[in-house]
Amino acid sequence: MSELKDLKREHKKLETLTKKTTKKRLNDRTSESWKDLRKLKKLKLRLKDRITHLKH
Repeated sequence: MSELKDLKREHKKLETLTKKTTKKRLNDRTSESWKDLRKLKKLKLRLKDRITHLKH
């Protein structure tokens, strides 16, 4: 149960980072910001997959 909570907490942190980066990306249209956002989203999806896998 503790591992699940930790994963959820980490997912929440990545969610806030993704939102901030998306807002920043509205003004900063460089390829580097796009790569950062893409990497964050992939990490978030991997965490979400692990969370759903642990639930079942």
